[in-house]
Amino acid sequence: MIPASELWSSARAAGGAWLRWSHAKGLGPFFKAVCVYCVAGGGAPSPSAAALKCAPVLCLLLCVLLAAPAARATYARRVCAGLALSALGDALLVWPQHLLAGMAAFGGAHACYIRAFGLRPRRWAAAAALLAAALLYARALPAPGALRPPVALYAALLAAMAWRGAARPGAQRPGALLFALSDAILGYALFAAPVPGARALVMSTYYLGQLCIALSALEPEPAPEPEPAPAPEPALAPAPA
Repeated sequence: MIPASELWSSARAAGGAWLRWSHAKGLGPFFKAVCVYCVAGGGAPSPSAAALKCAPVLCLLLCVLLAAPAARATYARRVCAGLALSALGDALLVWPQHLLAGMAAFGGAHACYIRAFGLRPRRWAAAAALLAAALLYARALPAPGALRPPVALYAALLAAMAWRGAARPGAQRPGALLFALSDAILGYALFAAPVPGARALVMSTYYLGQLCIALSALEPEPAPEPEPAPAPEPALAPAPA
């Protein structure tokens, strides 16, 4: 059995390594902004509440702008566009009357991420599974009648973003899936039933997902994964003489 002191030393060493790595990547302001939001965020809609909610994503945006390698400039610009639209959506959703505008801003963010992630490799099985899950979720969600079409459209766009993010290797893979999970919890809490600890669940998965997507713009281009090989065709029996 490993002594507790040794486990504690390993945990401290890992924590120190993580802190040094995040400082080297310029992510310190992001983590500080998340901590401030967790302590002081939420509450009644106000410009200060919107600023606290947007601050972590804006820190990620600044980090990508300043630290992305030149070889990934195009990818980083598209990620930055997605982060900027996400921050706008965060601000709009502070006020419940701006729900549709906030959904539109996040829809634009998903479109930017899809453009960044690209369309290869295809992974059609994952696409079908995610799209079916999103449409079933939107169908089962008791959204008000006027909101049903935009909710279904948003769910399909979210599923497409999760598909493209998960289809290729890199930090955006868990990021896209965490973003989708965050929105699924939020939608259920808004339209179906209260979720215990909804704010903590939604915002922790959301900020972590955005962090992973931002990190994907700071790492080298990952080696592409090969497309699955098609199944071999059965051999034809020789014709009788």
